[in-house]
Amino acid sequence: MKRIGIVVTNLAGSGAEKVALAQAKLFEDNNFSVVLFILDNVKKYKTSEYNFPIIPLSKGKDVYKILGKAGDRIYAKILKSKMEKIGKFDLIISNLPRADRVVKYLDHENKYFVIHMSYKTELEKFTKKRAKKKLQVYQWLYKNEKLITVAKSIIPELDVLNIDYLEAKTIYNPFDFESIVEKGKEVLDMAEPYMIAPSAFRRQKRYDILFEALRQTKTQVKLIILAAKTKEAQAMIQAYGLENRVEILGFQQNPYKYMKHAKLLVLSSEREGLPTVMIESLILGTPVVSTDCPTGPKEILVGALSHWLVPVNDSAALAKKIDEALESSIEIDMNELERFSKASIFEQYVKLLKEQ
Repeated sequence: MKRIGIVVTNLAGSGAEKVALAQAKLFEDNNFSVVLFILDNVKKYKTSEYNFPIIPLSKGKDVYKILGKAGDRIYAKILKSKMEKIGKFDLIISNLPRADRVVKYLDHENKYFVIHMSYKTELEKFTKKRAKKKLQVYQWLYKNEKLITVAKSIIPELDVLNIDYLEAKTIYNPFDFESIVEKGKEVLDMAEPYMIAPSAFRRQKRYDILFEALRQTKTQVKLIILAAKTKEAQAMIQAYGLENRVEILGFQQNPYKYMKHAKLLVLSSEREGLPTVMIESLILGTPVVSTDCPTGPKEILVGALSHWLVPVNDSAALAKKIDEALESSIEIDMNELERFSKASIFEQYVKLLKEQ
């Protein structure tokens, strides 16, 4: 039986961490032996539904990060030791730069690094000095390595950044349509209509743009946010005078019931990789309005759905499109979503094993 090792920073609740769980579940469902390794033992996602082992490399939070490359080598030594006790791994898949820095030191002939975001857009937001330092890290990290990008548009960006990878291919994130639809059926006790923004409250999500757009909309439909109730978030809501129109519900183990019953999902990000929430929303039949980030959304909202893309950081355009979407009957072609199905994605991952 082939054995697969999945590595990710932790399971604290981000989209990439959710993808790592989906990768592991994909292999488990197809009778592969799979182990998920996390650097720090932080878990917000419910893991009891998974049968594969989840092995932390530390007892709590990331204790070695402050040591830089020396800390990365310590983690790599721990990871290698735990892997050797289990047996031979035929494929290793690493998710997120923090985990990549550790896997970089593993001497394994078939390891892949999954690029979940637009590094080019990220670097453009830094000061020149910080961007140069960060770019040097990426250039070192992925030099002569095999990469998987979650969106096709990420590959030319890596070339622009002069990242000298060995090979790069796109494999979309896997989605279990049946499970998502089933979880979406859970009863939800919310009578009034609402829109949803199920993204973490981080700068690149540009909630300031979304809140400014809400102030400009004609509609009074409420916005539900599935993110942590931070002081920063509450302060921003108050600053825009939206206390009666925006509600933060916190992290939810089952976000699908909220997506299913929403009138609309709105994404206001300035950068993404392949935003999973957009695909999940469409699977549940809920329309999406999104900013047209350099990578990601335009590969999801294709054909007629591309009409619901708006320029990044344009609150007026976003407001106008939200109003239009709420008044429209938007048809979602499920056949267009098949390229994100777990069956389609599994075939592509299996090829990685055959190419050894």
